[in-house]
Amino acid sequence: MVLPANLDVIVIGAGAAGLSAAQSLRQAGFETVVLEAADYIGGRCVTDTTTFSAPFDRGGSWLHSAPINPLARQAEQTETQLHKKPWSWAWVHALGHTLPEDQVQAYQNYQDELWLAINAAGAQAGDLTTQSAMPTGRWAQTAMHSISQMLAGDADVTSAKDSSNYAQAKGDWMVEGGLGAFIKRLHKDVPVQLNCPVTRIDYSGVGVKVTTPQGTLQADHLILTVSTGVLGAGVIEFVPALPASKRAALEQLPNGLLNKVCIEFDPEWRGAVQGQTADYHTSKDEFCSLLFGLFDTNLAVGFVAGRFADALERQGAGAATDYCLAGLRETFGNSVEKHILCTDETAWRSNPNTIGSYSYATLGGAGARKTLAEPLAGRVFFAGEATMTHTYSTVHGAYQSGKRAADQILSIQTQFAAKARNAPQHDCG
Repeated sequence: MVLPANLDVIVIGAGAAGLSAAQSLRQAGFETVVLEAADYIGGRCVTDTTTFSAPFDRGGSWLHSAPINPLARQAEQTETQLHKKPWSWAWVHALGHTLPEDQVQAYQNYQDELWLAINAAGAQAGDLTTQSAMPTGRWAQTAMHSISQMLAGDADVTSAKDSSNYAQAKGDWMVEGGLGAFIKRLHKDVPVQLNCPVTRIDYSGVGVKVTTPQGTLQADHLILTVSTGVLGAGVIEFVPALPASKRAALEQLPNGLLNKVCIEFDPEWRGAVQGQTADYHTSKDEFCSLLFGLFDTNLAVGFVAGRFADALERQGAGAATDYCLAGLRETFGNSVEKHILCTDETAWRSNPNTIGSYSYATLGGAGARKTLAEPLAGRVFFAGEATMTHTYSTVHGAYQSGKRAADQILSIQTQFAAKARNAPQHDCG
């Protein structure tokens, strides 16, 4: 792609946020291009179609809160096949004990109570960590780790108020063929320049200038969708520097970690089906969840999150897989391994284009999302899941944030055009 030197809008990042922003702007007639540092489209929502016999979403994979999710409506309109079966616990191994069926049900009931208590605490004045807001109960030590899998940060550092702000509706759907592939199809006409990292954003003068390996590009406006991990690490230089309010918001919204281990079983294995989950907890932080039957196939996925996921990733490739396999053996016996055809794992912390999975708010940081979303100088706009107060950490939140940033630019242009029409006209004749 030959990049024009002057554009109406530059969008940085080809994930759900950047793609939706660019699509809206192009439909409104704005010359817009998306610059992506990676060699693929999708950002943190990408479907692997080559490793296994079925698709594996390495990042975002669910249409969360489906009844109020705009992407779910898009999927329904395109008659995409959707997997709507709810997920529930079938097996739990907690600190050396495999729970009998009645206790597994009690464990699930406690999980429901846990989130109700966190949301109730978050709705009050002040803030607590999600751990402090948890109800007492027999399963608290183990169920606590579900928090890190949902929020990507551990219970002792995440904000109950931020959690209570999340717009929850019952229903988490999967998209046949993978959510990443669906997002890519939805935005297939958006031009993206791959392998084009932005290293400098200069908004000191008129418009915005960005520095890339392809040279310096200029535009009237810019939409920035990169993760808080990348922004917080200072990968991109800002001229002038980001204001103190933005830097403080980034400190309160670190990019957390959720890694996945995908496991494919041979077709003869019938140990579990879609919708069944196994939790495996061996010590304070060592915990994984295993979900079976993705897309009604013989794929399973293991989740590790928070500090434990970081520790496993530092150990190197295979450490997360080994822990999940130990959970499988504990649940189904050692013979289960002979049915495993293939495994693979993600390492989002090591990805230089994300430096983590998705954001969480630290204690007192729930308001930081709104601060992060505020435009700079009327020219630099911020999008991405971290900028969404009610739909953070989700693909549809990222998608909505891109639409919001595009609307902000469209509103500025509309106001500018109105002022021009209403300006006094001078007759020089």
